[in-house]
Amino acid sequence: MSDNEVFFKWSPDYSVNIKTIDDQHQELVNILNRLFIGVAMCEDDQFIAGILDALKNYTQTHFELEERLMQQAKYKDIEAHKLEHKKLIGQLDQLCKKHALEGKSIQYEMLDFLKAWLQDHILGVDKKYSAAFQQSGFSVDAWEREATAEFSAMAEKTGRWWKIW
Repeated sequence: MSDNEVFFKWSPDYSVNIKTIDDQHQELVNILNRLFIGVAMCEDDQFIAGILDALKNYTQTHFELEERLMQQAKYKDIEAHKLEHKKLIGQLDQLCKKHALEGKSIQYEMLDFLKAWLQDHILGVDKKYSAAFQQSGFSVDAWEREATAEFSAMAEKTGRWWKIW
């Protein structure tokens, strides 16, 4: 698949100007692209389930990290942000269960929903916390160091579950 044919193409417009978070967002985009390829290539249910599981687990880990850092920075809109995270995790969980238990295939509408949600979330609420951190004088450098260490610890704890391809 060429760069022009990719389902969700990363753009610098999605950057929140925090490298660790941008890297994680790019990995979410990569996982979503891999899911799209799996669906388009009619991969077997076990393969699709593995990608869905990776998407859900990676997303949960990313959200946990983001929320801890927003809490540390005393971000005023953290509760609304956490609620958005919780809703998406619930939707991903339902999707995984439908696929695994009911044998429901992943539809392109669901892929479009996930893509739109990620785009809107990054460009909307994630950009807001990034801007708020910068305006409040919260050290992005310190955040980067902590985020990198925290994410590495989470990855080790979970056995690097997203490395499935």
